[in-house]
Parts: sequence; structure tokens; C-alpha cells
Amino acid sequence: MSRKTLGPAADQGNARQLLTTGEVALWLQVAPKTLRNWRSAGIGPEALKLHSSVRYDRAAVEAWIRETSKAAA
Repeated sequence: MSRKTLGPAADQGNARQLLTTGEVALWLQVAPKTLRNWRSAGIGPEALKLHSSVRYDRAAVEAWIRETSKAAA
């Protein structure tokens, strides 16, 4: 897996940016297994199943972060 930075997406027109479980886990700083557990429990970002591959729409992950995050006390 590459160690590329997953900062704000470059403007790609209307193209959806799909990320792997590993890429999203790296971005969220959790183990891929944690992300799979969240997906199984229905509490993580929405995932897409493409044949046998799981992918995450970058915009959906960003929305999930906004909806579930709160300021630390």
C-alpha cells in the first residue's frame, strides 16, 4: 500500500473518488479491521460493494466525519 496523503481531493469534475478499506483506515488512523467491524455494525462510513471489492466514496467518508465528530472536551 502506498503512503500517499489523503488530503482534500483535487477537482476531478464530477468523478467520484473511490477509496479502499486500507486507504480509509489510514486516513482515519484506525486499523482496517476496525473499519470492517464498523461496517459490519452499521456505524462506519457507507461502503460500496463492487463485485468482490469494498470501496468508500470520498465524499461519503467526509460527510460521515462531519456528522459523527464533535469537539473534544
